[in-house]
Amino acid sequence: MVFLYNQKTILLFIKMNNKIFLFQNTNTLAQALTNKIHELEYQSKKGTKYPFGNNEDFVGIGQMILEFFFSDYLIQRGYPNKETQIKKSSDLVLLRQRLLSERNLADIAISYKIDNIVQVGNQINLKKNPKILAETLKSIIAAQYYDSGYDLDHLREVVQPILKQVLDKGQAVPLVELKQNPKSAFLEFVNSCTNLKPKVSVEWKKDASQNGNPINVYQVQLELNNLLLIKREGINKRNTEQLVYREALKRLKQIQLNQSYSQGSQNQSTKTQDKESAEEITILDELETSIIDSSQFFQFSDLRDTDLSLVENQGTLGQKVESLLEQFAL
Repeated sequence: MVFLYNQKTILLFIKMNNKIFLFQNTNTLAQALTNKIHELEYQSKKGTKYPFGNNEDFVGIGQMILEFFFSDYLIQRGYPNKETQIKKSSDLVLLRQRLLSERNLADIAISYKIDNIVQVGNQINLKKNPKILAETLKSIIAAQYYDSGYDLDHLREVVQPILKQVLDKGQAVPLVELKQNPKSAFLEFVNSCTNLKPKVSVEWKKDASQNGNPINVYQVQLELNNLLLIKREGINKRNTEQLVYREALKRLKQIQLNQSYSQGSQNQSTKTQDKESAEEITILDELETSIIDSSQFFQFSDLRDTDLSLVENQGTLGQKVESLLEQFAL
């Protein structure tokens, strides 16, 4: 990330595949980088309104933009198509929900070093929070949409490398698994082969983080008679539940497969193996392989400002960004 400015304007250039984000409105950029926590802390300490607001509105808009361009990316490549694993529009929706996950977007945000400049007040531990990182990435995309004058062609060019990385993250997962809802798939499988009813409990608690600040954690437990007992913890309730259901389905299928072998049901085993082979088809078998080189990455780490004599110090980089933005606030 390179900040270039004069007395009235800050320009933000992010070069990626010879495409650039160009922010000419200081307030738009500042708002995209500001979490509500930072805004409230600022107002509490200084007794005055934070001049840039927060990125809450941008988050939802950025989500819609990502969803649109994800669908656009696949539709332009001929999907849905009844001759492929992505047969229906509903398959696209499920694929989009799974791949545009908080975790995937947070990982991409970290690769761009967005954690260096996201504004979260004094709660530095939140700079690595997946939810905040994913929201900030969405906010920057939404802010670019407004600042570029609603230029969808430009936005498509700068969003597509993000989508390629998202697709790459799903390449090791069987396409059938990517398309399915873990809870629905598990319950359907249970109902088809047993009369047992799973017991699921969700417990909320506070746990100490690495920096000593307590964080909210969800503990999800699934029990199926004496066959299964699975426990998982996570800061996101929905994602943690999905992990539990996905693991439960995997274990239950393995139990059924083992029983088939022990009973000598060779035909059934062969059918099961054939089905599993089909399920192993990944998104790489449907889409062209996405090869990402260093030129496709943009990083929010190169902050240059000679007038304010900023030095490269990652620990205070966020404060320097805020100082720069406040200096030239409209």
